[in-house]
Amino acid sequence: MILIISTTGLGIYLSGKSKQKIIICRDLISLCDGLLLDLNYKITPAGELIESIVESRKLESLKFIGKNCLIRQKKIDSPLSDSDNKEVSSFLFMFGKSDVETQKKLVSNFRENINISLKKYTDKHSKDSKLYITFGLFSGLIVSIIWS
Repeated sequence: MILIISTTGLGIYLSGKSKQKIIICRDLISLCDGLLLDLNYKITPAGELIESIVESRKLESLKFIGKNCLIRQKKIDSPLSDSDNKEVSSFLFMFGKSDVETQKKLVSNFRENINISLKKYTDKHSKDSKLYITFGLFSGLIVSIIWS
């Protein structure tokens, strides 16, 4: 019985990791929306702007972003794929280092890429999340039957 519960728990854990990628992408899109809004009207310094958007919009999944990401290109450690983490790192490093119009284009392009990633993660999650849980349950049942 413990084996069945633990393998089912593993399936639920994997499903939750998949969901976390979706949450991070949505929060990155919200960050981009805030950046574009500010670039259109205020032009706040980059470090302060990113931190204030993360705090004010309660983007908890983006706590890995800080001012130090803007100063030097830092390896991002998040549940996203390696290529998406590199893209986030490059975006943060490049943000705030050019004129307003170029920054708007940078933010818009990054937002577009994150939208593509969001769709990819959403499709994968909707397809695989039930599979993770079912596979965990049935693998526990099979191992239990074999050991019985």
